[in-house]
Amino acid sequence: MKHAVRVYLLFFVSIFVFGIAASQDKKGTDVTLKGELIDIKCYSSGMGGGRGEEHQDCAIQCMKGGLPVGLLDDKGTLYMLVPKKGMKGGNEALAEHAAHTLTVKGTLQDKGGMKVLHYTSFEMAK
Repeated sequence: MKHAVRVYLLFFVSIFVFGIAASQDKKGTDVTLKGELIDIKCYSSGMGGGRGEEHQDCAIQCMKGGLPVGLLDDKGTLYMLVPKKGMKGGNEALAEHAAHTLTVKGTLQDKGGMKVLHYTSFEMAK
């Protein structure tokens, strides 16, 4: 009987701890990141090199066309950029900065292995 009580107690404590961890992941972490603004389609498929000034015109067109936008940091980590809830779509505003280095502020979440930055502001990096 004591063994069964311990097993149930351990089970409920585990659920409580994992529940707290899961709820924290939903909130994310406030961060400031710096990296090159890229369009994810061309970067992931290698079209036109997928990044840099030689790809800037293509990236602008892709972003204006509504394709996903990302921030590639100098370590090679790619973050998908999504406007924070309540903000208008940001591709049009971001497009003029394609292939430039930006500083982006927002909330970082890990969604199924994908790093998603719900941004609140961005500016050209200094």
